[in-house]
Amino acid sequence: MNWLTKVILANWNYLMGGLVLLMVFICGVQIGESRINREWSAEKIKAALVVAKQEQRVADIRQSQTQINQDISYDFEEKKKLLVGLRSAIRTGTVGVRLEPSHSLDALPVIPSVTDRAAAVASDAVSDPAGTASATGCEQLAIDAAQTTLMVLEFQRWHAKQTQQMSLETGSDP
Repeated sequence: MNWLTKVILANWNYLMGGLVLLMVFICGVQIGESRINREWSAEKIKAALVVAKQEQRVADIRQSQTQINQDISYDFEEKKKLLVGLRSAIRTGTVGVRLEPSHSLDALPVIPSVTDRAAAVASDAVSDPAGTASATGCEQLAIDAAQTTLMVLEFQRWHAKQTQQMSLETGSDP
C-alpha cells in the first residue's frame, strides 16, 4: 500500500470529522446568508411602504388643498358677480357684505353733511397738474371696499379650512 492510503486509514476519524465540520460550516453559511437576504428584503419592503405612504399623504394633502382653493375661488367669483350686479347684500351664513346703507335710526346718512366748523376741501388735496388722477366716485369706492371685504372674508375662510384640514390630518396619524 501506498503511504497516502496508510495515512488515510490511520486518521480516518479525523478526516471524517473535518469533512463533517466542513459540511456543517457550508450549510451554516448558506442558511445565514438566506436569512440575512430575507431580512434585508423585508427591510426594503418596509422602507418602500413608508415612502409610498408618505407620497400618498402628500398627494392627499395637495388634493384637499386644491379642492379648498377651488371652492373658495368659485365662491369668491360668484360673490364678486353678485357685487357687480349691485345686490343689496351678500350673505353666507353669519357673514355678509352690505352694499346699501341700513335705514335704522342710528345709521349714517348716504351722503355725509359738511359741518359748519370745518372748511370743505376736496378729498384729493394733492395737486394733479397733468390731470392723470382718475375721477373715482362714491359708488366705485363702495364697490371696491365691498370687493376688498369679500376678499378678506374669503381669505379668512380659506385659512380656517386649511387649518381645520391640517389638524384633521395630523390628528389622524399616530
